[in-house]
Amino acid sequence: MGIRVDVRKFAKIEKASIKTGDFSLFVGDNNSGKTLMMELVYGIMDTISNWNAEAGCAKITESEGVSYISFSDKWFAELENNINSYLRDNKRIFLLECFSMEIPVEEVAIHFETAEEVFYVGTIAEMAYLEKEYADGSRVNIASDVAGTVDEMKSQLARYALLDMLGLPVGKRQLFLPASRAGLQMLFRSFFVNRQGKSGMTLPIYDYLTFLQTYSPRTQFDENEADLIEFVDRELLGGKIEYQNDVFMYREGNCYVPLNMASSMVHELSPFSSVLKSEGSYGYLYYDEVENSIHPIKQGSMAKALMRYCNLGNKIILSTHSDTLAGKINNLILVSRMKNVMRRNEVLEKLDWSMQDMLQPEKTVRIYEFKKNEKGSVVVEELEFFDYPKIGYDFGRFNQNIDMLYEESNCIMG
Repeated sequence: MGIRVDVRKFAKIEKASIKTGDFSLFVGDNNSGKTLMMELVYGIMDTISNWNAEAGCAKITESEGVSYISFSDKWFAELENNINSYLRDNKRIFLLECFSMEIPVEEVAIHFETAEEVFYVGTIAEMAYLEKEYADGSRVNIASDVAGTVDEMKSQLARYALLDMLGLPVGKRQLFLPASRAGLQMLFRSFFVNRQGKSGMTLPIYDYLTFLQTYSPRTQFDENEADLIEFVDRELLGGKIEYQNDVFMYREGNCYVPLNMASSMVHELSPFSSVLKSEGSYGYLYYDEVENSIHPIKQGSMAKALMRYCNLGNKIILSTHSDTLAGKINNLILVSRMKNVMRRNEVLEKLDWSMQDMLQPEKTVRIYEFKKNEKGSVVVEELEFFDYPKIGYDFGRFNQNIDMLYEESNCIMG
């Protein structure tokens, strides 16, 4: 499930075609447009998730007082055309809503990636429910006990089909953790005291500040969620992030420290910990410059935590400048995709890794490299996964830096 976002001449990005997957990673130089692209995808997802989806050209049949409604590729094609018409005709409005300023973009469009592979079947009687049917005939329940008038139920089913195609199940939202998250977490209340509305902020950052302002922790977690929280507390924080009297605190043993007095690593990781413990449900997490203030060895634990978070059914879009983090993610994916189970288990034992660290095989991975050309503009390329030889993803720019350091060392040593 997911969409493809196509842009041309967007700020310094010459062209890009970004397919949303379960686990997406943006790599590239500073000032190459990674954050801007993440914010654009966020804004498009926000626009589509709030779209007034109607039954439109969906096929409707009646039998013995029951209506059956099918949202197939034809319905998604019509919806896609309507959304692209809006983006084309209201480009200025969209950019202002997303970025609070007009950023140059010649073309922006979306495409529903897997609309031809699945369709959604709604059944409407006194109540309505929606199922997703795959090409092999198998079905998955999407929504049940939908109430209202017949027209209201049709609209609700259309909306649920759209949200599922986006990868945002009903009741889940998206959240952007900006590179400046630590500073914003210390100052978020002053923003709401001194500013009116978004007031020049991008939509993703405003939503992040709202997340902090309205934060409410949960107390009940299922087993997998509790395991991930415990892993983050033990392997990354060396303590716990707690929310007491509307204040985020760091607890190590019996010692409580205000977050602004904790280490920079703790402060940087606090938002991720808070998301895991939030009463709100976030199906899409955008995580900009994940490696901020995290020691290279700890970055390996962060990569594992992100894999585990994705395995809980959440989608992630990350950006990084760290060859260490990218390399660790690559190694985890390589082992996750090993078809020889015996060999995989041997590797896990040698590396002291757990099956919980492995990305589930059905999860889609998208890696994009932002490459500057000699003119200073950027082209975004999706990297290919090489299963054999066991390279995984070839991070050209990172590999270039490693080679340069090796050559420098050889030169120094004579």
